[in-house]
Amino acid sequence: MQLYLVSWRFESSEDQTFASEALIDYWESGQSDQDIDGYQRLNWVHTPQDGTGVVICRAESASILFKVFGPWREKFGMEWSFKPALTTEEMVCLLKDKN
Repeated sequence: MQLYLVSWRFESSEDQTFASEALIDYWESGQSDQDIDGYQRLNWVHTPQDGTGVVICRAESASILFKVFGPWREKFGMEWSFKPALTTEEMVCLLKDKN
């Protein structure tokens, strides 16, 4: 699976406030721990002061990411950015192969 850096941004502070209760329910109900085929969340951090955050995950494809994050965009107007990424180990191997 490909490593991805996924960032999000709320379009407004009102959207962020509206999403707060849904996040609490998502976390406390255990839904956040449920496995999704082709997706593995490695870390999830929030920067509430500006309505942004980052997910580091592995996914089989960008379409899986759309499946995972699409509902949050539909319900709360969140903007998402998906970037394929490399671990340090993968980067070192890539650089060594380059020489």
